Amino acid sequence: MAQPGHSPFRDGFAALWHEPALFAAELTWRWCFGLAAWSLVIASGAWFLDSLTISPGDRFLLNSLQPQLLSSALRHIFRGSLSRFLWEQIVLLAGLTLLWTFAATAGRAANLRRLIAMFSADEDSSSMSWGFAEVFVLTLLRAMWTLIAVAGVLISLAGGVVLAHDHRAARAAAALAFGIGLSWAFGTVLNWFFGLAPLFCVRNRVAAPEGLIEAADFLSRQSGRLIGLGLVFGIIRLIWAGTMFFVLFAPLKLTHHLAPGWIALVMGMVLLLYFAGADLLYLARLGAYVSLAEDESRAPETPEVIAPLQAPALEDPVPLVGPA
Repeated sequence: MAQPGHSPFRDGFAALWHEPALFAAELTWRWCFGLAAWSLVIASGAWFLDSLTISPGDRFLLNSLQPQLLSSALRHIFRGSLSRFLWEQIVLLAGLTLLWTFAATAGRAANLRRLIAMFSADEDSSSMSWGFAEVFVLTLLRAMWTLIAVAGVLISLAGGVVLAHDHRAARAAAALAFGIGLSWAFGTVLNWFFGLAPLFCVRNRVAAPEGLIEAADFLSRQSGRLIGLGLVFGIIRLIWAGTMFFVLFAPLKLTHHLAPGWIALVMGMVLLLYFAGADLLYLARLGAYVSLAEDESRAPETPEVIAPLQAPALEDPVPLVGPA
């Protein structure tokens, strides 16, 4: 695919059709990380619950199934363990962030290198760099900024609820609207930049700061086409999510014919199908960005207008024959 078509949108899906191993690699690193993350979360929860001490009196109150007695038993069981639980979750979150950074760096660098080789006019890909260090830095910054944006949304939501409970409607509305809106907007924009910059780090063999600068320059030059691609892929993603939402809850109508375990299994398979479709759309969008960048690099430069050469003005001709 050294000569892509004129539509980056079509080129993104054509790359996946031409090289199915790209999609397989994307699913491999994402789902392996998902499996490891859920395993760590479940193990952490089981470890915390196993560390709690339940006295015979607490067991008696739990078996009573009375709301007030249950609340009293739970408060006694979890007394003094909140700080330990928070520290465990902080350590778990830091570990999952580093794990995701390593997995995403390996998967993204490999897929970007292959996509650039497919769309590049230069058949020799030896000039490209894997850029593991640069991609790792950008991926870690992306993960950290995502956590900051999520924290901003949660803090704004909690602050708005508290203000609304104190009958401060104007301040609550401002906290909910501006706090959540700005956190989401800045989080989305910077997340997009941190996701695009590895393309230029691998393609042009530049460091992470230069990759961010080239991504910003690329946006300034191709803002219209990039916004168009984002809108098209966003609409497709919304349609896919809406369709899978209705398909996800469709098995609940079969509760009289299937056991709950089978219904849960079918719903889990639908969720995996949704995630696979979302990963395919993300990879196709990345291929579209690579196609657009390579198409821009092959665009012929405007030739300079060279003035036509003019013969120098001749001085007065020298007479061939002298005066008589």
